[in-house]
Amino acid sequence: MLQKNKINIYNKPRKIKKSVKDLKLWIEDILLLNNLTGFVVNFIFVDEEEIRYMNKKYRRIDKPTDVISFSLIEGKFVKYSYNMLGDVYICTEQIRPKNDKEILRRMVHGVLHLIGYDHKREKEFKKFLKLENRYLSLII
Repeated sequence: MLQKNKINIYNKPRKIKKSVKDLKLWIEDILLLNNLTGFVVNFIFVDEEEIRYMNKKYRRIDKPTDVISFSLIEGKFVKYSYNMLGDVYICTEQIRPKNDKEILRRMVHGVLHLIGYDHKREKEFKKFLKLENRYLSLII
């Protein structure tokens, strides 16, 4: 029997208007498409000050960004009843245009990083963007 994924969305103060239930279902679809079950993913919506702090501390870039992902399966993997896949921090003030599709795009973007995709080089970025668009087209 497949163990369900657990998707947490921390949306305080209310940064997103879309139904949290819908967002969770869409992210669950992406995880299942990648044969991932029994994982926990946290989405934390933050303001520009918080994301700038994290960007500076962890990436050494002193400016706000739209999304930062922290994979918790890199390195030593500790098994719990649920496996922590990671945390995705999203700053809606950095998203243009600010609509449900673009917010979901950042959520998909974060999940792709959590499951091992990256885009440090131009070739990787094109592949990453293609995959991101493919998933968006499947779930919207």
